[in-house]
Amino acid sequence: MSQNKTQELLDFVRQLPFGFAYAPIYAKGTAIQSGKISKGKTPLERSHHTVMAPSDVALQIERKPELFQAVGVFTGARSSGLVILDVDRNLSKLKKKWGDSLDGAPVITSTKANAAKYLFLVPEYLWGSVKGFGLSDTGAGYEVLWGRQGLLYGAYPGSSDGKAPEGSYGFEGDIEDVPVAPEWLLAEMRDAAGREVQDGGFIKNRKALDFSDRDPDEVAEIIQSALRVVPGQGNGSRDHWVKVGMAIHSELPTDLGLTLWSAWSAEDPEFSNEWATGNPCEEVWKSFRKGPVSLGTLFWMADQQMPGRLWLSEDLRKVVSDVETDNVTRIRNDVLGFKEVVKRGQAIQELKNPAEAGHNLNVLALQAGYRDAGAIERLLISNMQYERQDAEIPMDELLQKDLNFEYLVPDLLPSPGTVMIHGAGGDGKSMAAWTLAKHIARGIPFSVRGDLVPVEAGRVLIINGDQSEVQIQQQLRDLEFVNSDPVTVQMGWDLGWYYRFKQLIEKYQPKLVIIDSITGCSRGSAFDENKKEFASPIYWLANENGRAFPACTILLIHHANKTGGFRGTTAIRDAVDEVWGLRRPDPKQVEQLGPNARLITVEKSRTGRDGSKLILKLENDLTFSLTDYVEPHSEASTPASVVDRVLQRIRAAYPRAVTRSELAADPLCGGSVDAIRKATDRLKTRGLIHVAERRPKKGGGSPVSAYQAVVSREKSLNSCPTGAKSSQGQGLAVGQPLEFEEVVPLVPEQVDTPTPCPTAETSDSNGSGPVGHLSGVSPSEERSPEALDALMEQAAELWD
Repeated sequence: MSQNKTQELLDFVRQLPFGFAYAPIYAKGTAIQSGKISKGKTPLERSHHTVMAPSDVALQIERKPELFQAVGVFTGARSSGLVILDVDRNLSKLKKKWGDSLDGAPVITSTKANAAKYLFLVPEYLWGSVKGFGLSDTGAGYEVLWGRQGLLYGAYPGSSDGKAPEGSYGFEGDIEDVPVAPEWLLAEMRDAAGREVQDGGFIKNRKALDFSDRDPDEVAEIIQSALRVVPGQGNGSRDHWVKVGMAIHSELPTDLGLTLWSAWSAEDPEFSNEWATGNPCEEVWKSFRKGPVSLGTLFWMADQQMPGRLWLSEDLRKVVSDVETDNVTRIRNDVLGFKEVVKRGQAIQELKNPAEAGHNLNVLALQAGYRDAGAIERLLISNMQYERQDAEIPMDELLQKDLNFEYLVPDLLPSPGTVMIHGAGGDGKSMAAWTLAKHIARGIPFSVRGDLVPVEAGRVLIINGDQSEVQIQQQLRDLEFVNSDPVTVQMGWDLGWYYRFKQLIEKYQPKLVIIDSITGCSRGSAFDENKKEFASPIYWLANENGRAFPACTILLIHHANKTGGFRGTTAIRDAVDEVWGLRRPDPKQVEQLGPNARLITVEKSRTGRDGSKLILKLENDLTFSLTDYVEPHSEASTPASVVDRVLQRIRAAYPRAVTRSELAADPLCGGSVDAIRKATDRLKTRGLIHVAERRPKKGGGSPVSAYQAVVSREKSLNSCPTGAKSSQGQGLAVGQPLEFEEVVPLVPEQVDTPTPCPTAETSDSNGSGPVGHLSGVSPSEERSPEALDALMEQAAELWD
């Protein structure tokens, strides 16, 4: 392999995500440890029983680039349920039949025409009930790799029939975003597992088995459970093959044991030729004698593929555990009933000491036959959801429901809603979140689209897992929180405490919950950040917000990776309603915003706020301000600009309410009648305007729906003048019906050049709304230039 090809392979390997079991692949024609010659698809021997990370594979390739020229990945439970659909022929036919289900899956290509490999994930609850199969099993032109190894990238050795020349594997798609396997593929894998039971005839009805006697049928079932997850190792793996046979023979030296070993052996496609003249296992089986290889060896192999004995059913797991501990006399334990488990579990959740609660949950899990305390918590949550009587809702009933989308801060924080903010360490993530907390705690108006909107005061709950008490105290002082602010801090939290979280929200009824941070509050998680399961608690928070616990806005703080994105699995992004990225402004933006500002960009939004920005700014008095950042649109015809212009005109008319016909006739609004309608609907949904009824002054005519801006009473004095005088004056209450005699245009009919509404004076932030102290921070004190210079020297410390 050339130096360039080796470097390309190394670059690919180093960007692979953690969570899968990888393997360096021997180059075609090289001698491997068994003495045989590699055909170009053989993995390094120790990768069969050791989970190799991308860095481990890269090290082997760097040291011996002539020996290892490709990278592969093991499928099955070892790689979090990864499965490879390997299409050897008829790809076009398969695409025609199942094309939509293949779209979006990472795909591996080669020089072989009409062939490709697709990567999918099998949900964990199906791991024990699915099986892969070979090309000859169905005749459909594809095989399914489950428990076996498949190549990802690097040198392609050419097809076995010589029709496809040697070349390179290509890789398309995002391996960090592997979709769940389509239902048709899962059905075939379940069918393959079912055929094994039906054709082999090894497993009897479990209810008919006598678990206390350990009869041959029971031993056969245990062995077959292990063989389901232990893969063959292909070319050069005779030692592995023999050890599996010896392990079976040690406890089941009968024809039934031989049949189990033979059925497992026949699944390895690289030995298909050896079956042409008979069963190659029979003669070797006769040579086996009692020795050091026992069923413990087979169990160890199975544990490498699916840790925690998950390859066994719970009842058989108990049998194996008794054997391993020499507990020959087994006592049948009565498993606790469902109602008793729920009753005890709910009582344990009421304990104040989380360590005591965790211990008691583990004890209860053992008594109830569950794997761990997490299973008990999931049981309690499922029971809670059932008691809430969630049911299927026909679409017509759902559309008729009186549901309102609400905002904690109009057009900024949805409630219920889940928002993640990420950024580099020391850039001010916590300061941004806690500044929002100050607005909520005190009901301080917030600048949105250049004008202040009201914020309803409410309690704030800060869940901390990153910092000590002294650090939190200092940050509270930096932001000038006082004793009377309705803020509660919860130290030492775990996102897996679902039931305790529900209790906490019910106790304090917060409007805003800040979790600082996702990683800091996930120390009890059994999964690393790169695994999809890591995001499970966040999915629960998003789905149950307003259902299992009172509705609130949840703001999650997360750390950035080296490239500026958020750390860990992309499932975190999928779980939340909005993703905010915080970063330092670039040099050009520093000229506009000042050196002590941070820019927050909405990277994802389910309410259409993608691309919106906020400014977090450190003021001269060392307090922080956070405001909406308004940038002029580059194209005035975009839908977003129509919405902004409609909002500007409705605000300009405040306190007067404006009808859609007036807005459509206003040359400054522009847009079609349909665009005006959609703009008002969106603004109403975002909480920036509301409907205020208008009726004729002297009778006659029906009331007309009009729109009034939702603005704060603390809005600046240089707000835009209205287009017509209101009979109610500036003291009109929000939502009060207005009287009118005729429709008055918002602007004169003859307008050559639209004059934009003047905005309030800004504080070193061109293009933004009123910042500084309109956003609720304390005004600067009178200080000398020398004193201000001394204060600013401390500014950098506050960002940390």
